[in-house]
Amino acid sequence: MKANKFFAIALAALTLMACNKKDEPQAELKITPAQAEVSVGATVQLSANMEVTWSSSDAAIAGVNDKGLVTGIKEGEATITAKAVKSNGMATCKITVKAGGVTPPPAGADISVTDNSIDDWKALPAEKVASCECPDASAYLGLKGAAVYADAVYINVLVEYDPEEIPDRAWTPFHFYFNTDNSDLTGGYGDQWNDANVDILLEGAVFADDAPCAYDPGVSAWTGEVGGTGWSWEELTIPAPFCESQHVGNYIEFKMIRELIPTTAGWNDSEFGVGFDIQQNWESVGILPIEAATDENPNGHTVKLQVKINK
Repeated sequence: MKANKFFAIALAALTLMACNKKDEPQAELKITPAQAEVSVGATVQLSANMEVTWSSSDAAIAGVNDKGLVTGIKEGEATITAKAVKSNGMATCKITVKAGGVTPPPAGADISVTDNSIDDWKALPAEKVASCECPDASAYLGLKGAAVYADAVYINVLVEYDPEEIPDRAWTPFHFYFNTDNSDLTGGYGDQWNDANVDILLEGAVFADDAPCAYDPGVSAWTGEVGGTGWSWEELTIPAPFCESQHVGNYIEFKMIRELIPTTAGWNDSEFGVGFDIQQNWESVGILPIEAATDENPNGHTVKLQVKINK
């Protein structure tokens, strides 16, 4: 009898605790500011009172990264939505993007990746474009050359490949390796280049089922020790489309919104490093930048391409 009485009391106590826990009010999700104006090419930081994921109703007008940093892309209005990770909470911020705010890029820098042409690259001032070529004596001949033009909003990339080095196009990985903060104090994975310090990796296919395909990469951040190698990567969430591409002959053209690429290190305001890699059956057949193969440097290791941001 005493045991039954004790059990009844314990059950009542547990029931009361469960009811009290259930009745506890949940914190209301709030983001700050609730509305904001931003100029084209400029940014505004949103914050939330709890862990959230961010998204934009129109990434072509205003994009947002996984830290709530909003970038004005073109004039118009967009709604930024924050969704609570541990509850059903949701809050929004109205963003109005206005003209101005940054110095327009040089004439001819409005590069299109939907015109089936690469002629717009010819209008760019040569001193504004970072480029590299593959020497004939390279150990990896799949990529013949690359050019990069970066302005306040976009990173534009033009890559030429050698089709004879890419015979198997069932699924062809193409990688961007970024040193986004342009620092030697972060990042790793130096197998392709003398300078490791890659903090962001983009991985996606440029050919699928033997045909050119749009580049829709995943994004990963380096999590290993500084200057280390291996596969210490953590996949990041991409809240909005940030990359477009087109194939023109043996060229592939990429256009991506720089601030929408999530980065744990943060983008340097004036310069960043980038390297490229194309593979067959997960083995590199093309690496840029690269030097000629020698007895002392058989893989042609060199430093990553340094890209200045044109403002």
